Amino acid sequence: MQKIIEPIVFIIYLTLILITSRYMIIESLGNTLYKTFGVFGLTLALTDGIYIIPRMYAVLTTGLEDNLRILGWGRLGNSIIVTILFLVLYDIYNLRYSKRKKRDLDKTIYILSGIRVFLCLLPGNKYFELIPNHKYAIIRFIPILIIGLLLILVIFVHSKKYRDKSFMLLGIAAAISILLLEPLVYSRSSIIITILTIIRTIALVAILLIGYRELRDINVLSRY
Repeated sequence: MQKIIEPIVFIIYLTLILITSRYMIIESLGNTLYKTFGVFGLTLALTDGIYIIPRMYAVLTTGLEDNLRILGWGRLGNSIIVTILFLVLYDIYNLRYSKRKKRDLDKTIYILSGIRVFLCLLPGNKYFELIPNHKYAIIRFIPILIIGLLLILVIFVHSKKYRDKSFMLLGIAAAISILLLEPLVYSRSSIIITILTIIRTIALVAILLIGYRELRDINVLSRY
């Protein structure tokens, strides 16, 4: 049953994300904010795809335990690219509120991102084992958590200031996705990890759909 349901769900998910992202990039018509939302979607598809595709291969062939090497490379790629995903979200925040680059905040976020990537590359993560190292999951979670908290803070401050309900919701979705970014931090149970991963994915998709809905409404109104 897993060999049938899991690949179908993954293919549908990635296809919908790519279609939505393509629409936003093409139909943004020079609006950098919504084009960046599209880039966010493509990065999300790459983040999940780089792990999902090796997992699909493992599920459809001889199982996870016999394909730990390819799964490990997928986990490594996922942990690095998801860092880039939140840098794109930071750009979305700046574009939304027409913020000029803040040197101190920028420096902090990019330094933390570099630390996160470095930690992701350490052999101690044990990506190539069935269950990666719990301790290292916590360690590499710390810098991305700080990035997320800074991002959530500025989003909430400005969405409240400008009474921006859409970005208030985006801030909530971002908070959920950040807190669940490393499910291994909370549990070593494969079932719990799967549930937390699904919730995190829903939150990230919600961020993309907030931008999609706004762009669609703008394009509909522009026809009249």
